[in-house]
Amino acid sequence: MFTPFLTTRDSMSELRGLLRQMDEVFRGFDRPLLGNGNDPWMPAELRDEGETLALRVDMPGVAEKDVGIEVTQHGATIKGERKIEPPAGFEAHWRERRPYAFTRTFALPCRIDVEAVSATIKNGVLCLRMAKLPEERPKQVAVTT
Repeated sequence: MFTPFLTTRDSMSELRGLLRQMDEVFRGFDRPLLGNGNDPWMPAELRDEGETLALRVDMPGVAEKDVGIEVTQHGATIKGERKIEPPAGFEAHWRERRPYAFTRTFALPCRIDVEAVSATIKNGVLCLRMAKLPEERPKQVAVTT
């Protein structure tokens, strides 16, 4: 005689428990790693604007004097540091903002003229404009019949 396998456990509650455990494992993966020795995630965007490349990197709280940029024909390296210092004579009661240092290297899709590079920082966004070498620039082709 065959007796079916019966269980007193609720399979849906077990599934909900498993989903809660998975949520705990992946919680915070989309946030930057700051202040613990790891390079923070600095969102960036590289645009091809025809004769130039424009690299924009978000770096909130980083002062202009704390940014270093090194450019080669094939890549750009950006180093920076955010310092959190209360005014002289004052102490922080609690601190959620942490100081951090970062380095990011970007491979470029074409060669650039290292003599024609400019950098500006405004509202926490670094903009690096890099002119392409003449042989890397797009060429206009006239159509004839």
